[in-house]
Amino acid sequence: MRIVRFLTLLLLAATLASCVTTTDPRLIAALQRTSVREIRIELAPDVKTFGFGDKPDQQVQEAVRTLQATMAKELIGVPGGPTRGRLVVTLHVFDVTTKQARIIGGHDSMIDGTVQLEDAKTGQLIAEAQNIHGEDLSMRGSGYGVIVAVAINAATTSGAPDIMAQRLSKSFTRNVKTWLTQK
Repeated sequence: MRIVRFLTLLLLAATLASCVTTTDPRLIAALQRTSVREIRIELAPDVKTFGFGDKPDQQVQEAVRTLQATMAKELIGVPGGPTRGRLVVTLHVFDVTTKQARIIGGHDSMIDGTVQLEDAKTGQLIAEAQNIHGEDLSMRGSGYGVIVAVAINAATTSGAPDIMAQRLSKSFTRNVKTWLTQK
């Protein structure tokens, strides 16, 4: 009886091991033949924006400019193929917390978007990734007590006025780059 159970478990383990998902080699080949030369960022008509205080339109545009600059710095020329590509990023959630909300309330920042890579000359779609996510988790120093956590959060948000947008942009850009350079 034990041998039957063992063989059944062994068969089940072999079956589950064969269920590994792999990336389509056509996608990888298409990505490797392309090189990002342009980046366009769009806000979806129903984009959800949070944390933009008194002047949300101006602050959203400034945060989009920060994202654009970060992506241009990190992604132009990636992955390095001969076809000129255009990256079209459509943002569905763009939540950049304020420094005050992060320090006192522990509010996280996040970006969710769809990324399309298209031929810059023809506009033909090469590849698309839905639900690319970037985040900057807010609470630093939790577990040490409220006073220490607030002090750590205050220290991590000091610096440039757009430090929160910069940190969030780096996270999102890193995930887009991972998608573009998959092997």
